[in-house]
Amino acid sequence: MNDWAPWVAIAIAAASFLYPIFNGRSKKIDARLASIEETQKHDREQALLRTVAVQAETAAVRDRVTKLETEVEHLPDKDVTHRLEMLLAGVQTEVRGLSERVKPIAAMADRIQEAMVDKVMG
Repeated sequence: MNDWAPWVAIAIAAASFLYPIFNGRSKKIDARLASIEETQKHDREQALLRTVAVQAETAAVRDRVTKLETEVEHLPDKDVTHRLEMLLAGVQTEVRGLSERVKPIAAMADRIQEAMVDKVMG
């Protein structure tokens, strides 16, 4: 048995060495790694495309906000609006007063018109 032990050890070592070569597991592993690398490459490309799309959308939103800010700057603030409301209330009060003053004049104009119509017709 002692004579056979070194030969058995050599045979086991050779079989352990040759088994992966003939079994093709390294090819399967290489193919799987290539597949994983391809998937990662695709994922990176998709992430880059999404990033570019988000940047473009952000730039568009930034432009819209800038335009809105420019438009809002020209609008009156709450103090100006309040002063305008107060002035309009004053104008409305004056118009009511003028309306009351104009009523007698309108009545006189109606009477004069009726008198002229009666004179022409009569």
